[in-house]
Amino acid sequence: MTNNVTIKDKIYIEPNINPDIFNRLQKISFERDKEKRRDVPILSAKNVSKKFGDHLVIPNLNFSIEDIEGKSEVISILGASGSGKSTILKLIAGLLEPTTGEMFLLNNKIEGPGMERGMIFQKYSSFPFLNVIDNIAYPLIKVKKIKKNIAREEAKHWVDKMYLTGAEYKYPHQLSGGMQQRVAIARTLCMKTKIILMDEPFGALDRKIRWEMQDLMVELLFLNPEQEVTALLVTHDIPEAIFLGDRVWIINKGDIVLDEYVERPSEPARLTQGRRDFLDMVAYFSEKIDSLEIKGRK
Repeated sequence: MTNNVTIKDKIYIEPNINPDIFNRLQKISFERDKEKRRDVPILSAKNVSKKFGDHLVIPNLNFSIEDIEGKSEVISILGASGSGKSTILKLIAGLLEPTTGEMFLLNNKIEGPGMERGMIFQKYSSFPFLNVIDNIAYPLIKVKKIKKNIAREEAKHWVDKMYLTGAEYKYPHQLSGGMQQRVAIARTLCMKTKIILMDEPFGALDRKIRWEMQDLMVELLFLNPEQEVTALLVTHDIPEAIFLGDRVWIINKGDIVLDEYVERPSEPARLTQGRRDFLDMVAYFSEKIDSLEIKGRK
């Protein structure tokens, strides 16, 4: 992983960014270092590159995401368009093969898609000919080979958790965008996946619905989790990345150039994202991304 950022760079970025941000990030990092980790990383990449024809998108990616005991972890991924964010997700999902290098899940080489990884896209992905219950139950029946009645009972549980009660027999065209994304998230979580990969999942939603979806993800992953998961969230929305992330990566030219721990939210999205200290953090990450874009144009 490449990270040449100095303490001076972090504190004296721009006159209007609060220098206390560095102290906050450092304190969070120290607290995270005390957490108990399992011996094997949940995800890792070793010397991974990816070419599309002659275009090198990922030159040499290396990372290791530790498996923390007793909690889920969300890694938010920021970066300019074309920086390689979505390519990294697809490599982890097994939808793309590395040109060179290897990716591992719990030290097992990733060689294609697997049940332990679920992906949620910005574009709604429900089957138009199935109602909500059957959309959620579909992978349990077709992939895990669970009996239909048992799968539908599990799906009903996730209908309740996703606040879809009353809409369980509606079809996708009868649902709002936020409801359709809740169906997609439920379909992934019901599979008990270890890894959730989210590529701009709320990008098509208006701000109010986006806040509601962010609050729902906090409830599912932080406040009332049913399972431990590692989630990687690609987004262009810096407030969303900070609000949902335990860590924030900034990607530039296929490499992780910044990796910072951030605090978990203690208030709903709408309130948190209007607080001064939160806006200072947004300014910090925004400046980092802007500086990379300026350097790239020189």
